[in-house]
Amino acid sequence: MTDIVDEIRQAYAAVGIRLDQPATYGAYYRLLCAGCGRMVGNVGDKLLPSMAQDVVTAQFDLYASGLLGCACGHQRDATRRLDPDRWAAAQK
Repeated sequence: MTDIVDEIRQAYAAVGIRLDQPATYGAYYRLLCAGCGRMVGNVGDKLLPSMAQDVVTAQFDLYASGLLGCACGHQRDATRRLDPDRWAAAQK
């Protein structure tokens, strides 16, 4: 694993998403719901340092409101635990 892959893994884990094994030649990874295992997207490993965290932070409100992530609601629950005030604001 490279440092950037570890960084991507940590950034998405905060909102209840886990990184799967490489999907194509080690360049793209499937994003899986940490609650039910359903695929919720893909991410490439060509991000710059701190970019993964910036992407996840920018998408926080979408995860919190259920507009992004898995239909099972795991990301909504994870974001509520991560930042209850921001989660509440996203519900409005």
